[in-house]
Order: sequence, then structure tokens, then C-alpha cells
Amino acid sequence: MTATETIATAIKQIDQKKEKLKKAFDDLQSHRSLLSPSFSLSWSEIDSHFSTLQSSLANRFRILQSTAPLEDDSYRLDASYAQTSSSEEISEQPVVESELRALCEKMDGIGLSKYLIVQWDDDALLNQEVSAAIRYSPDPASMVLDAIEGLNQNHTPSSSGKSFDVRRVFVLLMEVLIEINWNITVDTRNRAKKLAYHWKTKIDTKPFEALVFLHLVAAFELGSEFNSEELSDYVFMIAKYKQATSVCNKIGLDRERVRNLIKKLMDSGKAILAVKFMYECGITDEFEPIPVLKSYIKNSREAALRVCVEDNYSIKSQNEAIDKEVSALKAAIKIIKDQNLESEFTQEKVEERVEELEKYKALRKRNATNPPKQEPQQKGKKRTRDGNGAQVPAPSQQLLSRPEALLMPEHSHHGLQLNPYGLMTSAFSGVVVNPLSGLFGSAATPQPLYYAQQTGFVLPPQYHSPYYSQ
Repeated sequence: MTATETIATAIKQIDQKKEKLKKAFDDLQSHRSLLSPSFSLSWSEIDSHFSTLQSSLANRFRILQSTAPLEDDSYRLDASYAQTSSSEEISEQPVVESELRALCEKMDGIGLSKYLIVQWDDDALLNQEVSAAIRYSPDPASMVLDAIEGLNQNHTPSSSGKSFDVRRVFVLLMEVLIEINWNITVDTRNRAKKLAYHWKTKIDTKPFEALVFLHLVAAFELGSEFNSEELSDYVFMIAKYKQATSVCNKIGLDRERVRNLIKKLMDSGKAILAVKFMYECGITDEFEPIPVLKSYIKNSREAALRVCVEDNYSIKSQNEAIDKEVSALKAAIKIIKDQNLESEFTQEKVEERVEELEKYKALRKRNATNPPKQEPQQKGKKRTRDGNGAQVPAPSQQLLSRPEALLMPEHSHHGLQLNPYGLMTSAFSGVVVNPLSGLFGSAATPQPLYYAQQTGFVLPPQYHSPYYSQ
């Protein structure tokens, strides 16, 4: 086996090895109680790290194949675009497949679309290779227009036989066209304008049709041809797509329109999208993105609480609450990292909260599959009891036996015990702590315990003693 064959085989085995690593990690997680509290590594972080390495290795290997003499010509790739004088530059340049380059050189827009449909992989970064290939075209803008006009149908069979939405290819091609900033001829712009007016009739309330239309406006510089208010409405419609801010910046909306768009997003409860537009459209000076994000994080916690309370802490509501809050917090984490805002969120500890929620859900799932056996009490060994003489279960079992603990980060459990109604009581401080405290300790004001609570008889929060004003 040659050196290149050995490398190719090793790269193919990466996914299999990652699966084995995940099994080992899951096994390690099942013994998490024995690990140091500082162990906070999650599988998503590990998987992301190895996926990045895998992609980098695969790309470097393809470059190696294209630049080094090989015994087997079937491995050879066209490297005319990737040839550089330094190894660092080589690693940064994507390799262009010879077939892809030929299609671009021949201005075969329809053939290019069909090629991309066959090669499409949701996990692959095609845009880098297409961006490199499209520069071989004598007129990229005209070729992209040919592709859209010639293959203007919503769905076509892919290589797997499944229906593929060809509009995704159109969006990719226009993204690349925007990126390379190619000069648009008058003839090409007129053709694009006719197509854009036709596509506009398809939109109605369909966000993806609006996405294609706005890319036509952005890629072929047609902003002045359409009403600004209408364009702004379409941007609001597609705000959830990753390309929304880039097309917003390219269609000629003035600052006031963008400001109104951000306000509309905030008024609609889309705080994360609003913050993204603030930063990526360069309008943070007129808003306060940090307080908006902090309020969003706090509100996600309260929304999770409401889900559980409304359904009396059923298993279904707990799962829904966890998923709802984790999804919201991960969206916040992404924008915090993208904009390098970590120093502003040291108190919120958002990533720790996500880990706690996922750990709780995993713990309950494991216990549902393998219920813990009740161990007989060893002679001479006393069970832990609280201040009222009641037996206290092990921490993990206490967490599972109180579904309300879902709303409470573990680090706020010190010296406290959960009562059956979601409040945390301390045998020493004599206070009841609002379950919304934790991430936001200032949100909860300690209240005095009434006699019934001091004696261990705890009333549900919906019942209040008539002898005390509430």
C-alpha cells in the first residue's frame, strides 16, 4: 500500500473512530459523579474539534494529491488554482475539481447547477470551492443568470434519488457572486431585473422565495428598482436565514430602514435576530445589544418555568422546557462568541447552565432506562437526615425526585433542600428562595418562612394563609 493509499484509508476511518470515542465518552459521563467538578467538556465540543480537523486533513490531502506525482492517476485533481509558493497559502486555497472548472470556463450555467445538485452535501463547505471555480468564468454574473433561468424549477432529483430544492443552488451561486463583487454589465442587469420582477410574484408569504428574490436584488445590484419599504418587509420575512444580514447590507436600505427593521424584530420577540442585525449591519451605537441579550437569557429561563408550571411538571413539560431553554441559550452563546462578548457575560455563566440542563436530562433518561436499586442500609452506618429528621436521598436521586430542580442550577443548591413545590428551603437561614434565582440571583427576594413551613408542613404556592397579607 502506497503512502497516499494509507492516508486515504486513515481519513475514511475517522468517522468510525469518532463513534468509538463517543461511546467511550458516554461511558465516562455515566460515572460523572466520580469526576472532578471542574470537568466541563461536552461531546459537542469534542465532535466540533475533530470535525474541524477532519475537514482540514481531507482538504490538505486533496491538495497533496493534486501537487505530488501519483502512481494512480484516478487520485489526481486539477491544481492550477491551488499552486502557491508557501505551504501556508496552499492550505488556505480550496482545490477546484477539473469538471467544475471546465463547466465555469465554458460558461455552462445549467451544467454547473446540475453538477452542484449531484455534489451537494449539507455538511460540506461547497461555497469555498465554487467561489474559486467561478473565477475561471469569463462572465460569472451572466453564467449564474443562465443557471437560474435555465433550471428554474423548485425541485429536481439529486444523486440519491431524493427530491432536491434547486433554489438552494441558486442562492449559493448568488452568494458567491456577491462575494467576488463582479462587475455587472448593463445587459446582464436588465436580464436579472426581468427575472427579479417575475420571482417577486412568487413570494406571497413564502420566506424562501423572498430569500431568492433578495439575492437577485443584491447580486445584480437592483436595489433602486424596488420600493425600500417592501424590501425591508422581505428582509424581516427571511431574518432567520444566515444570509439575511448580508443581503440587507447589499440591497441599499438606508440606516433608518435598518433601524426600524431591528425594532420590528425586537417587538416580535426575535431578540437574537435583532442583536445579530445590530452588529452585522453596524448599528450598535443606536441600540444596547448587551442588555437585550441578558434580558433574552433571563426570559428564556422564565419561559421554561412557565412550561413546567402549566403542565404540573409532567415529564413531557420538563423535556419541552429543557429543550426550549437549551435552544435559546445556545443561540445566545453563538452570538456571544461571534461578537467576542464573553467578558460581558461572566455573571450569567450561560454555557454552564446549558451543561446543567443537558446533564439533568441525561441523568433522568439513564434512570428511566436503568432504575437505581435501593441498597440495604449497612450496619453501623447512619443515613443523612435534615434538620427535621427526614432522610435525605443522594444528590442525584434528590434531583430526579424533584422535577422542579430543573429550573435551579446545581451551584445554587449549596446548603439548600428542595421542598415538593419547587421552592428551596434552608434549615439554617429560614428563607424561601424564588426558583428563578440562580443565573439571576437578583431576580429573587428572600421571604420569611411561615410557621407551617418551619415545622416541615409546606403548603403549595397556590395556597396562602388567610392570616398573612400577600
